[in-house]
Amino acid sequence: MKYLVLDDEIIAAEYLAALIREVDEKAEVVTEINPVKSLELAKQQFHVCFVDIQMPGLNGIEFANKIKQLYPKTNFIFVTGYSDHMGEAFRLDASDYIMKPANVEQIRHALENLRYSSQESPVGEEKQRIQISCFGNFDILIDEKPVKFKFDKTKELLAYLVHRKGTRCTSKEVIANLWEEEGHDSYYRMLKKDLQDVLNELGCGKIIYSERGQVGLANLECIECDYFKWIENMVEGRKFYHGEYMAQYSWAEEVNAFINMH
Repeated sequence: MKYLVLDDEIIAAEYLAALIREVDEKAEVVTEINPVKSLELAKQQFHVCFVDIQMPGLNGIEFANKIKQLYPKTNFIFVTGYSDHMGEAFRLDASDYIMKPANVEQIRHALENLRYSSQESPVGEEKQRIQISCFGNFDILIDEKPVKFKFDKTKELLAYLVHRKGTRCTSKEVIANLWEEEGHDSYYRMLKKDLQDVLNELGCGKIIYSERGQVGLANLECIECDYFKWIENMVEGRKFYHGEYMAQYSWAEEVNAFINMH
């Protein structure tokens, strides 16, 4: 289970994280004190978000509203010193509303009575939504509809990340492969933004990892891809291959030759 603890007071956030780990020894807990920054963080998807309400810049109710637009079956547990927002919280289908200071029994009760089980979590919900074809021309469908990007080159950027299958790629590496020359940093940043914006709008932004000059594919289990099937089982995957791999991109020729040999 993945947990996000959002509280603008670091001591309160760490205390709550400790309580969660006491209840769930295998918990993967991330703490954050900046609600605006946590919006980007939450695109990784968490099974449960423990959220304070009164925070500067973005309150907990606003935060939950924004995340639910992306992942409707995220569990929210509000931990706050104020009872004023209880009605708003439960209109958001909150799993629980705990008054500070929380204790381990309250946390245990909340986790034993989540509104959505981990099997109903966003990770499970989005499986099979994303279908990627690499054999022949590269293409991506989400909910069986072609994905349209602002720039044609954005699709090639995504293709390269699929080609690298989860490997973290540096900006320099991507630019060298997409343009075979330097001096395209600004254009590359525009492509990354276009890619993330379009996927976020479709509720699939979690498949892209982007941080500190690195970018890569993430949450591969949410992607159905003929190339990934071939990697897992070359004999079975061979039936998807008909002599071409990402045929529109020259940097894919070496892998195409390798697949042909096997």
